[in-house]
Amino acid sequence: MTVETEQVLRSGLDLPNRFADKMRTDDAAIDGAVRGQAALRTSLDGAGAGAGAQRQALAARSSGNATDLATTTSESLEREIRALLEESSQIETAVADAAEALRVGRIENDRVREEIIREITSTMKAVAAARMTPPVPSGGQAAVRELMVALQRRIAELTGQAADLSARTLGTLTDIAGRLGGSEATTASAAGGGTHVATSFNSQGSGGSGGGGGGAPGGYGGGGAVTKPRLPVAIPPQPGTGVQINLPNGKTVEAPNEVAAKAVRAAISQLGVPYVWGGTQRGVGLDCSGLTMTSYGEAGLEIPRIAKTQTVGAEVPSMDQLLPGDLVVWSGHVAMVIGDGLMIEAGDPVQIGPIRTSNAGQQFIGFYRPTG
Repeated sequence: MTVETEQVLRSGLDLPNRFADKMRTDDAAIDGAVRGQAALRTSLDGAGAGAGAQRQALAARSSGNATDLATTTSESLEREIRALLEESSQIETAVADAAEALRVGRIENDRVREEIIREITSTMKAVAAARMTPPVPSGGQAAVRELMVALQRRIAELTGQAADLSARTLGTLTDIAGRLGGSEATTASAAGGGTHVATSFNSQGSGGSGGGGGGAPGGYGGGGAVTKPRLPVAIPPQPGTGVQINLPNGKTVEAPNEVAAKAVRAAISQLGVPYVWGGTQRGVGLDCSGLTMTSYGEAGLEIPRIAKTQTVGAEVPSMDQLLPGDLVVWSGHVAMVIGDGLMIEAGDPVQIGPIRTSNAGQQFIGFYRPTG
């Protein structure tokens, strides 16, 4: 292989190689995790059956307040075991499905890599032949240029396919993770249309149940069905009460208060930190809600862990009223507004981009100001 061919190969395969690294899995470890969840479910199933049998025997052989208390406690234990059984089964299925999605993504990505290698190899052979056209070595230069232009176009097309399949794999993983996010009513976008609020939300006064979920960029967000909280509308801050923030692009913006300003500065300090599902280690690895939670934590305000439950404080009714520190919340993803039409989010890595309301087909919940 010539030096020129090696250079073209290295450049053309850079993107598929990076996707391959992201999708690399330890199949044995994943299979072991699935088996471990199955064993746990079997053990819990046996414990549940034992608790039920003991309760029935106790109720049949005695009576009185002590017995009533014991049987009530036993019933509570059985309910807890059933809940654990259901959760264990969901985790087991999610692990297996995620492993399969990664395997399929890896196979498709490998196919693209092989196609790039074939295209480069055949083109380089054609280039070598064209350069032998008399007078050598200047002959066939026009043909060489045409071959290289065609190769560049083909590599761009194939690397685009690699990017698309990576996005599809991430979307599949997000959907799988979203299944762990509970079963609440679905909301319409806060930007328009009516909203259906689940009765469970009305009684509890908070967002949906926890559970891992993905954002896209992925996150520990609890995707799937969501509830929209009933919160007061955020009141615009009084003139002269804002706190200035210097953004990485050189602009200066004004947060509504010191807590929001500190949270934005804390989030910006994590630019470039890698994405880690479930990550809350600042400077090491963060997911979407881990970034926003820990950034507000640095500012002295505790907010919920899961993306779709970070709908706290007050609702910001429209995009033109957003201020630095406000949160943009989806069913499985969350980002923080930093001002100048931008937001920061834990993609891979933590990055800044324009404010948006769409995110890989997830349900947009709304804009929220944790500081009210």
